[in-house]
Amino acid sequence: MYSTNIKNNRFYAQCITVFDRTRAVMFIVDTGAMFTCCTYKAFDKRMRECELEDCEIKFLGGLVKGSRVKFYKCALKQFTIGSINMGEQNLWITFDERVTDTVLGMDILQQIIFTANLYNKKIYFCKDIDDYHNNFELLTA
Repeated sequence: MYSTNIKNNRFYAQCITVFDRTRAVMFIVDTGAMFTCCTYKAFDKRMRECELEDCEIKFLGGLVKGSRVKFYKCALKQFTIGSINMGEQNLWITFDERVTDTVLGMDILQQIIFTANLYNKKIYFCKDIDDYHNNFELLTA
């Protein structure tokens, strides 16, 4: 199990991404986002758009003042939320400078159990039902 506190009215999760290099990235937990996405700078500052020209492309609308943003599907060798290894995962990367948030969306979140505790203002991530039953406790103090 992994947990994190609320900060500035958002839950952030420390994640490890492994593509060509290993990176630690803070993602905003966003249950309203369909996809996990970030700017290339959060992922790898040395990456160039031409490196992803063979990847699937998706235009997501409404992200920046209603405008569409171009994202590239990037296959990761490993994605880890806190201490929970999610194995190989895909995330969406943009080179659009208007995008500043790094978002952990439902494409990855739906693969684990997560719950927020209003009493201590934490969000908990559990790999499976056993992890949840063995480690999660709703504390009111």
